[in-house]
Amino acid sequence: MTRHGTFSAALLLVVLLSGLHAYQELFVLVENVAIPEDVSVGSTVVQLRDFLNASVGSAQGGNGAFWSVNITTGDDSGRFGVRAEDLALILAAPLDYKFHSRYNLTVELTNTTYRTVLYVIIVIEVIDVPGYPPFYDKRCEAPVLLGIQRGGYYTVLSSDGIQVSIGDQFLSYRDYLKTSRKYARNFPSNFLLKDDCSARIAITGSEWDSDSTTLFSLLQGPQQGRLQLKCHDRERKDKGKISFFDISLNEDYPQWLRSGHFQIDKGDRNVITIELNDIWSTSPYWVRCSANIALNGGTNQLVYTFQYNVTGCPEGRYGLYCDKDCVCKNGARCHGFNGACKCRPGWRGRACDIPWPEVVIVETPGDSVVKYIDTNLTLTCLAANIHVANMTWAYQIGNRQNDTKVIEEGNVQNSSFSFQTILESDNGRYSCLVQAKDEQLFNATYVLNATECRPNYHGEVCSQVCDCEYGGTCDRWEGCLCPPGRHGDRCEHKCAPGTFGFNCSLECKCENDASCDSVNGSCICAEGQSGEFCQNVSIPDENRVVVVVLASVIPTIALIGCIVTGILVRRGRRRPEHPAEDLNMIETLSPWEVDKEDIQFEHMIGEGEFGHVVRGKLRVPEGYQVLVAAKSIRPERMTASAVRDFRREMDILARIHEDKEGHPNVVKLYGVVTKSEPQYILVEYASNEELRRYLWSLREHYKTTGNSKLLERLGFACDVACGLSELARLKIVHRDVAARNIVISDRKVAKIADFGLSRDIYVSSAYKRTNQGGEEELLPLKWMALESLRDGVYTCESDVWSYGVLLWEIASFGEEPRYAGGPLHPDVCTLLELLKKGVRLQQPENCPLSVYRIIRSCWIVDPTKRPTPEELFRKMDQMRPQRHAALLENHNRR
Repeated sequence: MTRHGTFSAALLLVVLLSGLHAYQELFVLVENVAIPEDVSVGSTVVQLRDFLNASVGSAQGGNGAFWSVNITTGDDSGRFGVRAEDLALILAAPLDYKFHSRYNLTVELTNTTYRTVLYVIIVIEVIDVPGYPPFYDKRCEAPVLLGIQRGGYYTVLSSDGIQVSIGDQFLSYRDYLKTSRKYARNFPSNFLLKDDCSARIAITGSEWDSDSTTLFSLLQGPQQGRLQLKCHDRERKDKGKISFFDISLNEDYPQWLRSGHFQIDKGDRNVITIELNDIWSTSPYWVRCSANIALNGGTNQLVYTFQYNVTGCPEGRYGLYCDKDCVCKNGARCHGFNGACKCRPGWRGRACDIPWPEVVIVETPGDSVVKYIDTNLTLTCLAANIHVANMTWAYQIGNRQNDTKVIEEGNVQNSSFSFQTILESDNGRYSCLVQAKDEQLFNATYVLNATECRPNYHGEVCSQVCDCEYGGTCDRWEGCLCPPGRHGDRCEHKCAPGTFGFNCSLECKCENDASCDSVNGSCICAEGQSGEFCQNVSIPDENRVVVVVLASVIPTIALIGCIVTGILVRRGRRRPEHPAEDLNMIETLSPWEVDKEDIQFEHMIGEGEFGHVVRGKLRVPEGYQVLVAAKSIRPERMTASAVRDFRREMDILARIHEDKEGHPNVVKLYGVVTKSEPQYILVEYASNEELRRYLWSLREHYKTTGNSKLLERLGFACDVACGLSELARLKIVHRDVAARNIVISDRKVAKIADFGLSRDIYVSSAYKRTNQGGEEELLPLKWMALESLRDGVYTCESDVWSYGVLLWEIASFGEEPRYAGGPLHPDVCTLLELLKKGVRLQQPENCPLSVYRIIRSCWIVDPTKRPTPEELFRKMDQMRPQRHAALLENHNRR
């Protein structure tokens, strides 16, 4: 042990006593022997023989003389002991500065041969050591491997291996931690877990296996003996770094490696340092580390990809290699990483071996933070290391002391009372007051606040079952709150004609017997009807009669042409022209797999004919919850095309998020559920829902205030164009760019969503049903480019055409597109004929001509002459400052 303190004063008082005792009694006073609190058990504190030689002489105090030693006072907790063979005062139990910073020991040494008694008074100052004792953090708590032999090779943190790529070359290596544990003589490792669950690991050695030697050879030349790889997770969050050092070429390794926690031997040439920002028990973690290196006269990217797991240690062991013995006593749990002890009530200190009087309230069951109505609960008051004279349970309803009443009272060590079923009237503060026999007072308080029913229960006492269907949510008082388009006790019925919305509580305003969408109430006009409420009915004239007569004698070949065109469209969706549309289903989605138990489903936010979207909360590995939109296919609509498009969306979102956090204008992917039914795609929840609904709200705002919020709408257009630029860069074709497939975040940012040709998750009237070749499909005809309708071709240029329709929607406050001279919902042939004649969507009311020119540029027949997404973004972005100045001028005039 390194002595951190010296004798500040040594005073020898020799008092020769005669009388009844025939012993000489000698007193020695020693002050300020300082030792750090992290000194290991068994270390020497003071050499007692030095006092003997100074006080009674070497003849009596020599090695040949026998002395018995006894610590008489000052060590009630048994921190110190004596080693008889060399008369040394040693540390017998771990120290803890927080609970005992000073010890006044009296040590009695007795020699019966010379009839001498020596009393040594030692004042020991404990030095506070930063970072000690280790902190017990449950977030990075490692599991305990029960029933496992203590021998063998274990690592508390492990990986199945490391995938390494250098340019186009891919290699696989064994896990460094397992390798260094197996060959510990050649690869000693140092490990430190900090209080924030971050870890620092250093692996050193002089002899490495061939795989590692190959990697260290990269440190030669331009790398100058040092190589650092920055690490991140799938969301591009910083996860730390990995560094390689050749000490013979570069000794500029991290400062933390030079601290006393780590050791580098003189013979060690190569060092690997691993810094991980957080290691939490919700493993596994996928990590990618990368750096650019100079190799073969050029620059190549070196990438490490691995997944580490928190595997745990056998019982009673801890540390990186589970090779350290836990010191925890009295039933305390030992932390698998740093050996910190989680003390049970009544115990404190580094090893939980210091008795500590306290009162605690234990709840049973205690596995849930939230206490639900109509469940049972038992509260137990434990008085640990206290001689109880009286124990009292008190209940306080409000914040005033006069609202307190005594529940139980008695002279007992422990006391419990139970709630057979928790009621809201039971809520309040429950206090356990304990008076010790020495008249000390102790107390503990438990606050019960049960206001919720168990999941899937409702009613005044939460005893009724909901069992809601089709995404309905269970309300405490109302029972099942049905999503738009559903009603009934369990949401089992569709809305009756003429009603729509949540629980079918709203009435349609459609006229002329037109039906309405059961989700949002938008009117579905029949042939010859128009207007927001289908209030306009065209009157047939003589010309229309002539057209009808002529239509009855159209050659059969026209019908065949429509069928052929429809087949081409369908085939085009199956075999996209662009290679990016050829889905690689071999690539695994397992890194994005989410445990369904980590999702807390809430209410439905969208439902269509093929799928629905439910709002929920997802617990992420960092330990907190995020709001997500969980998309799934309706079980009764599980067609081959629906499944294909659903898997396509999974695959594309995974590709977009593969190497970085994603894009600010593309909806963020949080995970997928594929190992259970129903399957889900989990994306970020947009508080303002889809762009089309938001535009409707802006329309109402414009009607009442006259403020068109053009700047805000142009901002959405810029956002979408920016997102399309990213998709074009990745060679991804969306195929359904429309306002219904754009979501608006809480910060008013537009994000592209629904990459699987959403099949009307939200609004069914936007798609045209086809049933050709025995497979039913819905196609967004009015958003499709001319070549997509005619030849089934989908490209980034066809997405630009769709963007023009989206921009038209933004300019018209979300109106349904309608071509002049055609029906509201044309079929493929009708729409093709209109587009070939040059018919386009007309300029919306109050739409600036400059905006409409950009819209029309997206609808050029030749795809190569349409603007690119980057050009669209620049054009839209350039318009915003000018319009801003104009709006300010108009505002000042008003």
